[in-house]
Amino acid sequence: MIKLISAHIEEVRGIRKLDITFDQKNFAISGPNGSGKSGVIDAIEFGLTGEMGRLQGRGTKGLSVAEHGPHVDKTKFPDAAFVELKVYIPALKKEATVHRKVSSPKKPKITPNDADVKAALADIAAHPEITLSRREILRFILVEPTARSEEIQAILKLDDVGHIRSTLNTAQNRLQTLHKGAESNVGASRQTLQRHLQIEAFQAADVLAAINARRKTLGLTAIETLAADTELDAGLTETGQTLEFNKQSMMRDLHALGVAVEALPHSGADVVAMLLATLGKLEADPSLLDILHRRELIEKGLNLIDGPDCPLCDKPWDDEEHLRAHLGAKLAKSNEAARLRDTLVAAGGDLSREVTKLSSLLGPIILIATSQEDTATRAIIEAWVTDLGQLKGRLASFDGLLELKPRLEAGWYSTPKDFAAKLGALKKTTEAKPDQTATVDARTFLLTAQLRLNDYRNAMRQNKRAEADSKAAKAAYDTYCGAMETELNALYESVENDFSAFYRAINEGDEVKFAAKLTPSEGKLDFAVNFYERGLFPPAAFHSEGHQDGMGVCLYLALMKHLLGDSFTIALLDDVVMSVDTDHRYQFCKLLKAHFPNTQFIITTHDRVWAEQMRSAGLVTTKTSLAFHSWTVDTGPLVESNVEIWDDIAASLAKGKVEAAAAALRHHLEYVSRLLANDLGAQPVFKADGNFELGELMPSVLVRLKDLCGKAADAAQSWGQETEKQAALERKSALSSCNGAVSVEQWAVNKAVHYNAWANFGRKDFEPVVAAFRELLDCFRCGACDTWLHVTPRGSPETVRCSCNEVSLNLKRKAK
Repeated sequence: MIKLISAHIEEVRGIRKLDITFDQKNFAISGPNGSGKSGVIDAIEFGLTGEMGRLQGRGTKGLSVAEHGPHVDKTKFPDAAFVELKVYIPALKKEATVHRKVSSPKKPKITPNDADVKAALADIAAHPEITLSRREILRFILVEPTARSEEIQAILKLDDVGHIRSTLNTAQNRLQTLHKGAESNVGASRQTLQRHLQIEAFQAADVLAAINARRKTLGLTAIETLAADTELDAGLTETGQTLEFNKQSMMRDLHALGVAVEALPHSGADVVAMLLATLGKLEADPSLLDILHRRELIEKGLNLIDGPDCPLCDKPWDDEEHLRAHLGAKLAKSNEAARLRDTLVAAGGDLSREVTKLSSLLGPIILIATSQEDTATRAIIEAWVTDLGQLKGRLASFDGLLELKPRLEAGWYSTPKDFAAKLGALKKTTEAKPDQTATVDARTFLLTAQLRLNDYRNAMRQNKRAEADSKAAKAAYDTYCGAMETELNALYESVENDFSAFYRAINEGDEVKFAAKLTPSEGKLDFAVNFYERGLFPPAAFHSEGHQDGMGVCLYLALMKHLLGDSFTIALLDDVVMSVDTDHRYQFCKLLKAHFPNTQFIITTHDRVWAEQMRSAGLVTTKTSLAFHSWTVDTGPLVESNVEIWDDIAASLAKGKVEAAAAALRHHLEYVSRLLANDLGAQPVFKADGNFELGELMPSVLVRLKDLCGKAADAAQSWGQETEKQAALERKSALSSCNGAVSVEQWAVNKAVHYNAWANFGRKDFEPVVAAFRELLDCFRCGACDTWLHVTPRGSPETVRCSCNEVSLNLKRKAK
């Protein structure tokens, strides 16, 4: 895998032109919603993979990289849209450059064009999962077990596991169906043989008794044992006699068919009633069928919900709750439709066996009609047998069953017109034949018996093969599922251990005994988590949404660790860290630093306080942070750089653009005052909407740090620490005496010096204002590590410190 050194982006998404230096380090991009942060992630993802996950699949109907990847003003000129990334490949210890245009995303220009470099870049292109957006993290948590299994296996590159299991299961079901059909054929051929032999049960003794009585008449040797290769007509073929049908056997076949035809209106009546009732339910509610066909789409839609807009059709809803309820109702309805489908298919299999029985009775009658030269009856029966064969085919499929209601209502057997009369005529013709002599009767009896025994043996052989195939398919499926679950259990145990450890780390001091369980079973993946040692429950059962989001991020990290191991060198986290509870964000930074020291995280957030927390925790630095303060369609993101803000202001003043310099200073002060108010625990007058003005925040921040410095001096004196006391007093004195502090204190009483009037100043008037506030802000910053001061712990602070601890003001007094 790779690490990013730098990126040059032109005319991609909302970015017109932007250069970022990552220097292989973690990097934070902050800014309000709509300022262009996600555009940077899109551009990096495109540069590495040639794709933009935001524009493909998962509810992105009508979107594409080709049409919507370029800036809106360059959609007709995609050549102008490109990304150039400079990367480092740790495994090769090489640097490389990737230049990729939107007009030809699959043809990047790679420098150097070495085979090993191209292979390394192709490897990362095969891992789009390095990008994680907030809308995706809950796909691991709040989804059905089947969907969760698919999502996680896709990340772990185990897609084939589910596909193979599904294929084996389909094969098993089909072979089981074939086995049932083969068993039905065995039963039908056995009945045909028993009818000819005139025996109630297929027992060897009964078979031999019937056969040997005829063999004795013919003076043939009795058969002592009925073996697999026994020939019932052994000795007859040597006589050279031609084959004739046995009259009495023919009469029994004709009689059996006649009885069966008379009983057809009642044959399978219960099954037909069930089929008609089920078809009636589907017919009464056509939406059941429609929703059954869209079941998979609905499941995916539920997983993709991220706000009140439907991810399937973009229809806006009043709120996300109503949208989830709507799709949930559809999914429940599809479950009902699935049950009806399964009932229908099972009943179709039962009726298919009735069709087999009727077909087995018709087969011998075709031979009788042929022997009597009754071509008309033979044609009718052959057509009926063909029709019944087609019926069996339709009974075997759900779509075929849906078309059968008219036939089932009229009678599934669909007896040919005047069939009873034609069958009666064939009976009379056969009965009118002269009675056969005892010798002829015995000979034809044995010949017919052998023919039917052959049919029975063939059916048995086919059934044996079908049974073996069915057992083999079941064994293969069971073995595969067993091995799959064993391996997946081991895999998921490793993942769940890391996940649990990560989650405990970001919830330090809260859920110290947190544990999770991932349980795979036949294409599903159940997920349960411990809730304060009260047991294992689904994540959504008791945990808050913030905790669920934290679980999603931790599970993603655990999966990536297992998938890539030491090759997990880069991750693009697009606004996902916002989902971690505010009180746990420092722990999240510690988690990334401790467990993923060799991974470069590119993190975007719309919360500037969180961006500063990342700097305070040392996850990123001022030099590896970027702030967008706004965006316009003409300029793209407008960058606020903490390092270069004073240079930018100076540059504006040098050009005589006091208004631009004033706006930049004010915006910077607004940003810093909000950040310091949070980090120092300032107490401005409460506002319900949280929309504080600069004039409300900065004075309260100034008062707060003065107060903290005073407390630090008192604490140092209580410990007898004179040096520390002087450091605290000097910082407090600097705060009180600097011109910037004086300006802040005068805002409330003198409108002439208020920041609202800055834009009307001349250059020489405004330069002292800039210097004063630069001096003031330096009082809130460490000169060594260049980070803002903050209190720790939050709530009941004991120390004012910077990230490197160069500034560390103790607030805890010595006990008296």
